[in-house]
Amino acid sequence: MSSSVHYPSASLKPHREESLQSGHLWIFSGALQQPPHWIEPGGLVDVKSSTGKFVARGYYNPHTDIAIRILTNDIEEAIDREFLRRRIRSAIELRQIFDADRTNTYRLIHSEGDGLPGLVVDRYADILVGQIHTAGMDRLRPLLIDAFMEETGAAGMLFRNEGQSRRREGLEIEEPVVAAGIVPDHVTVRENGVQFIVDPWHGQKTGFFLDQRDKREALRKYARNKRVLNCFSYTGGFSVYAALNGDTTTVTSVDISASAIDMARSHFVLNGLDPDAHAFLVADVFDYLEEAQQHGEQFDVVVLDPPAFAKTQAARSQALKAYRRLNMLGIQVLRPGGILLTCSCSGVVGMDDLLGTLSQVARHLRRPVQLLESYTHGADHPINLVMPETVYLKAVYCRVG
Repeated sequence: MSSSVHYPSASLKPHREESLQSGHLWIFSGALQQPPHWIEPGGLVDVKSSTGKFVARGYYNPHTDIAIRILTNDIEEAIDREFLRRRIRSAIELRQIFDADRTNTYRLIHSEGDGLPGLVVDRYADILVGQIHTAGMDRLRPLLIDAFMEETGAAGMLFRNEGQSRRREGLEIEEPVVAAGIVPDHVTVRENGVQFIVDPWHGQKTGFFLDQRDKREALRKYARNKRVLNCFSYTGGFSVYAALNGDTTTVTSVDISASAIDMARSHFVLNGLDPDAHAFLVADVFDYLEEAQQHGEQFDVVVLDPPAFAKTQAARSQALKAYRRLNMLGIQVLRPGGILLTCSCSGVVGMDDLLGTLSQVARHLRRPVQLLESYTHGADHPINLVMPETVYLKAVYCRVG
């Protein structure tokens, strides 16, 4: 592991190394005493204190607010193929919590949570789908591909480098590209024994919302013998879990995408369910909820899992208004004593914001709310303990009077 490589230095202002010593992986541009502007975006640097002492090693981008993302605080650890293989092996070890006979799809690399900031890799059976968000990780791409294929034994790896964050890093938005092996149009996966068909090329995110696995599993107990409404249902993940309770459970799935609704019906068939015993609607969720409320529709369980309403602080205020409106409408079609699952995947909207929104809605409607369970991401989306700002998903199960 001994490093014979010497990287250019970036010096911190006095006392700015303390957060790094506690495990934080970001250095903002304002913390740098001498920004190494001569280094190309994504170049590796050694971070040193104001007194010249080695603090950490990472990659630098002069064009972003987060100037340096840390990869290691070990001066002897070179950033090379073996480094990447160690990180990947550690990530694989954590994912051994999943019983492969029941679950063969999960997030394999969760950026800062797995010590590889700027990189996300999801596993769908024997296919890997990656997303590179930063210039530093992009420069490591050839080494990453080799390391992943060797360590995982995957049949193929696809990159979906289409996120807008790449533009801020000075990177181009790319079309999906096969990095290694063969990647089919669709992959059938197992999650808690439930089967789904994933489109790794064009599906949302990398193909499926893996971060909702534990929330889907929790829905089973609440949906038993109930009438369930799944809003923003996408390809029917929550819907299938609910419907597997048997004939006494009925599910209505609502999504704006006709192709997603078609896939949801296919998922019912794949899991031995009769889609004709349930309702699948192509509609704007807000419009549907308003009409359902006007017609006096009532459900026992309502699932609200919208797309991100805000991706920047500037959009946060409008997002909170949208969450208030959505939860207002959702609760109005929920019978007294019913169960609400409400989610936010907006990173700038915290758990306190979500609960505060629920409290405002409850007061306005004079409907008491009992908090039953709260969630972030699942265990395959680990969170760096000192980086709560990397938590993006918040979800709560509530009982509404």
